[in-house]
Amino acid sequence: MRLEELTSAHVRRAVSLYMDRAWPRPAETVPIFDPAQLEEAATLEQLFALCRKPEGGGSEPAHSRYTMRLGNERYPFMKLVIQEYLVDGEFFFSVDTHDDHIDVAAGSPDHAQWQELKVHNRTLKEAIETAWHEAGLPTHRDLRALAEGLARVEREGEKRAHILVADDEQHVAAGIAALLEGRGYTCECCYDGRQVLERLARDPLPDLLLLDYAMPELDGNQVLESLRAEPRTERLPVLMATASSIRLERLQRVSGFLRKPYPRELLFTMLERLLESDHA
Repeated sequence: MRLEELTSAHVRRAVSLYMDRAWPRPAETVPIFDPAQLEEAATLEQLFALCRKPEGGGSEPAHSRYTMRLGNERYPFMKLVIQEYLVDGEFFFSVDTHDDHIDVAAGSPDHAQWQELKVHNRTLKEAIETAWHEAGLPTHRDLRALAEGLARVEREGEKRAHILVADDEQHVAAGIAALLEGRGYTCECCYDGRQVLERLARDPLPDLLLLDYAMPELDGNQVLESLRAEPRTERLPVLMATASSIRLERLQRVSGFLRKPYPRELLFTMLERLLESDHA
């Protein structure tokens, strides 16, 4: 949805649908967010003022991103996200489960419970985003459709490079792949870290891996550790994308870094630069 079409009513509706599912009534716990405070925000600018901007730790994203920590009855850190992504001026609603920021080791007695909670959060995320879509609010399904439409008019000649797109947001992955195919690349998608490693265990290897940091099963850092430990993939170009704060020492194992949300033009430029460098 274009920014000029987005209104405070859209945001309040998104919050209402979120709260209905994340804090079902009667809830055993008191919600951490009171939607009544949004009634005092008459304009979109006033609502955005209640949101959090990206935290430090890496470069600022090239597109706007606003978050509200609304939580759910089992986990307080889940967020509503309003962000401009891939297409200038187009904003979409999504849910950030925000559970990739906590590391519960496999040997910990809480590991099984933590994994179950992450499944719960992901199921809740999908339910909320489906409710938004059914209510006519812009979600990543619309991002995918927009990207597929743009790809048909931005089509370029064959680039002779194959890119593996790894992102747990399936509509985002499909949208990115469509844009890249429109630019002449061939693409395939994976949706979690284990799928990435299983695919890269087979030939032929892609020319570049576009890797999202926050993924289920294995996150981007764990995928990188496995790739760099194997001779056949230790030099595979990896462009990592994340909305999370990342310590700079982790970037030494990647070829490039994109701070989400980013415009598609920046993605195209980074890919061209990395592929040219690798071929050279």
